[in-house]
Amino acid sequence: MKRVYFCIDGFSFKRINDFYRYEHKRRSRLNVAAIETYLRYEIQRRFEWKSDSGSLEVEKHFYHPSDNPLRGSFRRDVREAILGFEKNLVKFGYIVHYARQGSILNPRPNESLFSDWMIAYELQKYDVFVLLSTQGQHAGILRQAKLCNVPSMLIGWESICKNSSGEQSRWKTDKTLVGYANAYCPLEKMLNHNNKHPFANFMFERFNFSSQPLSLHVQYQQASSYGIKL
Repeated sequence: MKRVYFCIDGFSFKRINDFYRYEHKRRSRLNVAAIETYLRYEIQRRFEWKSDSGSLEVEKHFYHPSDNPLRGSFRRDVREAILGFEKNLVKFGYIVHYARQGSILNPRPNESLFSDWMIAYELQKYDVFVLLSTQGQHAGILRQAKLCNVPSMLIGWESICKNSSGEQSRWKTDKTLVGYANAYCPLEKMLNHNNKHPFANFMFERFNFSSQPLSLHVQYQQASSYGIKL
């Protein structure tokens, strides 16, 4: 059994998710349930490991860019939205980590990611470390994984999108991150290619036949129907 330690940088995820929800023609949020299926697909493709649940175990962490809504001074609707998203993440097996002194109005990368990874490495043996991020602040994690002889895979993203001032600018994955990773997966190559990639539709909420959470088994069945072999 191979073991994966997977971390999502919520700061990067929010930017990517907001782009497809508000700026891209799809007008849809990303399907959180499908991310693990995509992760397994890429690990099988790049490391040539079996990626079914009997051969690959994935420990999933989501590092939120905002403070815990139960502690922070959030409006009621904002608090409910954050807690609703947390509930959705937990349903799909993610451990949610909130930022210290984070702000929904001024989100920033969650600094706990590095220390948590180091503790995880010391306590247990993982066969691969996977990070979804675009931020150079997290380069030290991939560097440390390399020093520990743990192979790593980076899921990044690049696109022209609106900045906080409403102007068009290019958001891209920091080159330092890419340099330390053993494998790099440019998420935009798949998300922006409509039906050319088997995951292009599967990764969006609007494409799902049901708004209810899908079990991993059902995800595999849907993925197989799109020609994805897992």
